[in-house]
Amino acid sequence: YHYLNVSRPQPQVDLQTAMMDPNYGRELITGDKDSGYFRLHLNQYHTVETITCLSKKEIELGNICQLYGLHQEYMNSLEERFDGGLISDFFQYFREPWSLILYQDRFAELREEIKELLSQPNQPGEESLSEKVCQLVDEDLAIEEKTKLALFAEYNDSLAKQSIENRLFSYLSYNKYHLPHYAGRNMA
Repeated sequence: YHYLNVSRPQPQVDLQTAMMDPNYGRELITGDKDSGYFRLHLNQYHTVETITCLSKKEIELGNICQLYGLHQEYMNSLEERFDGGLISDFFQYFREPWSLILYQDRFAELREEIKELLSQPNQPGEESLSEKVCQLVDEDLAIEEKTKLALFAEYNDSLAKQSIENRLFSYLSYNKYHLPHYAGRNMA
C-alpha cells in the first residue's frame, strides 16, 4: 500500500474533536478496495486543508500535493460535481485532462498575478474588488445572492476582467504544448 497525508503543520488533534468545530468545513471521500481511499478536507472557505490517500497503486505525489491550498473552484467546481454524484474516484478525477493546469509549474504564479489584478481599484480612490470581497467575508461568510450578483456585475464592467482574460490567454498560449486541452482566444 501507498499512503499520503498532506496538511499544515500543527499539533495533532483528534479527528472527531476537530470535526466538532463549526469552522471545520467538510470532507469529500471517494474510494473502494480497488481504486483506493482518497479524502479531501475543505475548510470553511472551501479550500483544501488536508489530503489523505491510501492506495495499492503508486500515488502521484507531485500532482496530488499541488492540490493543497487550492479553492474548490480551481478543481472544476469540485463540490458541485461531488454532491451531484459525478465523481466516484478522486484518483481518476485528478488525472482527467482539465486538471493538467493545476500541476503546471507556473500555475501558482498565474494565480498570484490574477490576485494582484483583482486588488487594483477600477478608479483611483475606489476600493478594489478584492477589498470589497474581503470586507463582505469578514462581516459574514454567507454572502447574499443579490450581493454576489452585484459583485459579478461590477467585475464584468471592470478593467480587471479584460486584464485577467488577456493574462490567462497569454499564459495558455505560452504553455500550449504543456496544456493542449485548453482553448485559446483564437479557437472556436
